[in-house]
Amino acid sequence: MNRKIRKYRAIEYIILCYAAVLMLLIGPLGIFDGSREVSGNENVQGKTAAVTQDARIQQVFIGDGGYLEKISIYAIQNLSRRVVSLTISDELGETVFSRRVALDTYEAPGFFTIPVEFQTVQGRAYVWEISHPEEAVELGYQQTADAGIGVYGNYYFMGSDQRIDEQVGNNIIMRFQYADKLSFLQKSAILSAIALAAGFSLLLVENHARKRKISRDVKVQWVFKGICNPLITAGAIAGIAAVYPFAYYGGVKADKMVYTAGILVMAALLLYVVNAKRDSIAPLLPPLKETVLDRGMDWLQCIFWAGALWGCIDYVNAMYNIYQGYAYRKVLIYLCLVLLTMCGKKALFHWGNLIWLAVSAVAGYLYYRPFRGIEEQDKLAMLNAILFTAAGLVLIQLVIIIWKKKTAWKQLSPAFTVLVAAFFVLLLVFRNTRGWPVYMVAAFTLLYIFYLSWEKKERFLGILCNGIILNFFCALVFAVLRRPFRAWGYYRYNFVFHTVTVTAAYLTLVICALFVKLLMQYHKSGKLYNLWKTAFLFGIASSLLLMTMSRTGYLAAIIMGIVVLIFMSYFVYQDKFIVFLKKIGSLILLVFLFFPVAYTLIRLVPPLYDKPYIFELEANNEEWAIHKGDRADSENYMTFSRFAYCMDEKLLGNEYGILRKFVDTFMTSADVDKDKSETETEIINISDLFASSCESRTTLINININSQTTADGPSDEEDYSNGRFEIFKRYISHWNLTGHDEMGVELSDGSLSVHAHNTYLQVIHDHGLITGAVYLLLGIVSLIQMFRYALTLRQTGRLQDRENPRDDYAALPLAVFLAFAAAGLVEWLFHPCNPLGFTTMAVLAPLLTFRGKKKKRVNENEG
Repeated sequence: MNRKIRKYRAIEYIILCYAAVLMLLIGPLGIFDGSREVSGNENVQGKTAAVTQDARIQQVFIGDGGYLEKISIYAIQNLSRRVVSLTISDELGETVFSRRVALDTYEAPGFFTIPVEFQTVQGRAYVWEISHPEEAVELGYQQTADAGIGVYGNYYFMGSDQRIDEQVGNNIIMRFQYADKLSFLQKSAILSAIALAAGFSLLLVENHARKRKISRDVKVQWVFKGICNPLITAGAIAGIAAVYPFAYYGGVKADKMVYTAGILVMAALLLYVVNAKRDSIAPLLPPLKETVLDRGMDWLQCIFWAGALWGCIDYVNAMYNIYQGYAYRKVLIYLCLVLLTMCGKKALFHWGNLIWLAVSAVAGYLYYRPFRGIEEQDKLAMLNAILFTAAGLVLIQLVIIIWKKKTAWKQLSPAFTVLVAAFFVLLLVFRNTRGWPVYMVAAFTLLYIFYLSWEKKERFLGILCNGIILNFFCALVFAVLRRPFRAWGYYRYNFVFHTVTVTAAYLTLVICALFVKLLMQYHKSGKLYNLWKTAFLFGIASSLLLMTMSRTGYLAAIIMGIVVLIFMSYFVYQDKFIVFLKKIGSLILLVFLFFPVAYTLIRLVPPLYDKPYIFELEANNEEWAIHKGDRADSENYMTFSRFAYCMDEKLLGNEYGILRKFVDTFMTSADVDKDKSETETEIINISDLFASSCESRTTLINININSQTTADGPSDEEDYSNGRFEIFKRYISHWNLTGHDEMGVELSDGSLSVHAHNTYLQVIHDHGLITGAVYLLLGIVSLIQMFRYALTLRQTGRLQDRENPRDDYAALPLAVFLAFAAAGLVEWLFHPCNPLGFTTMAVLAPLLTFRGKKKKRVNENEG
């Protein structure tokens, strides 16, 4: 950033970047795309019979081939904030859209609007039907001949007697809103004009520089300032304007304060990153040799670790066996690719690999061809073919490793290796019809062997850590765009999962990786511009964990954080007490600063992107669900007052209400200087506001409780453990030496607990007491080894030892294992396709070769 370039070149770069931004806004983002309204003369001729719970009304209309976004219907009565059902069918009678809608506020008689969001076919007839309103409503109609447009057909009324009456020549008064995007030619013309203007500007700059023959040098950072500062400032102003003057997202003062805080903190961070002074004069782009030749395999391995975790995410989200089969294969394919990146370049380009690639490609195609086009089997066959090829390459490399004796067997720690091997053997012997122990033992045994033969062992944990962070970053982008924070049904934010407890375990894993990296970077530099990316992601991940309201995640993250922070600060980095306090303060500050940022991102961006990704388990056409086309200020999106209420309910109970009191007293009633009339209209007790918003959701509360407690236990009413103590007792009563075929047990009330909500009890139940005892012993020994391994950072200090290179991420196994052990007290995590369980097995690799610091022999006669 401190390197210099010619000023005229810097100006040219700025012009090109702004041209690219404008093209992006006009092209893919479509800021000039709008909507068009189709409506007639709207002469009210009369009103229909009342639509009630037993009566319904239908209307025929003709699509014009556009993307229909909304339908507005003229009603005589006021149904503001009431619920109606709307269904749209095509001319074949097939339903193309259906949902229950909580109507926005409108003045009656007048139009209420329903978002529909589907692509119409030009000239095709469609029929919408209004039914099951919460209150009876009459709709306004007109004579179709007076409508002024030809898209209306007749309307039909069906009473409680199920007799259909066609009203010939009459139609319900309505409006259609279609998406109105710029045509390809229009966008091409605008983009061409921008390109020509940018090109002309570049010529002017070049000509001016040539004539003056003098050009000053400027720092590269000057270019970034010229590009980013205006964009960041404009974005912050636009965001705050949308929140306050335009109230695009609705909400009371508490919401607007949080949104504004999130926008300002994010803008301040970006402005700091762009404008902070740098000491480094490193080149803007590292040399090709360092990036591609020396580190290329590391980058690939990082991507493949992220891919393996992506497969784990797919597995825990799978609702059916076939989808679990897909995910299994993804994990194994990416793990095979990880193993291949540990091989030397000569080994990868071995003639045997090339022959195998050719043979397996042909064999894979012949295997896949019969399944092509068959639902579900098509994808499974393709993944099988890819796995077959990848596994073959791994086996070839395994033979080469063993044949050439590259594996440094003497490096193994005998006691720890024997313990791991004994556990693997017992897991296979007492697998009791399960297939996953075979996959796990085979996969991780290969990982450990390839790790032993790898010449860059000191990079293993750093690459794995960065793979976890890369996976989280990709998941975060997806969640910010497509996973809205819902107020009802799924009010505990479940990120990219459909189960909130799995979300918490995954976020705890991410926090482990970010926490270790943050401590390492802080120890090395301590300058914000060197660690801002890690600090930002750590703050966001911690905030997302808070939004899950999962005590499992809180327990694991807090235990891991306390132990690792104290151990690393005092025993490894040997910090002074003031430095230790500074670290604690910085971590707390990160969470407080980035909570509004995380909350604002997942609240404000999804309505703008407007392509919500809803899992099958979450899909619902009810009025409280989030759908494409919902208004950005819909009450179905989470509000801060609702979040405070849910947090208090879940964690503290009704008798405390700490967060609600904070919102009521500070974030809502802060403006005591307002005149009385304004105060009475805006400053409302949040608890009363929440209560009023629940009028039409009486039955929904039960749905909320049922949908959210399935992940954390049977019920919140039994005890603070969510009924886990009862489950634990039942599992303990079924203990034996060899284990069971079935994973679940029957509870005292006759229901089935699908798993023990405890990793240790589940291992004993599934595989028997013998395997469970070895599992616990392995855990204890692993923990001791991890503490000792982390201490190597103190022994090596800041200097690199060529014979024993320093592992900067030596604390990662300790952090991951502590999180796994703590969360395992209340959840089932030991599975090769659980993200936390998968990573825990991976971080055992460095421990297999760790024996501690070798003591030098001292001659007794010396001196």
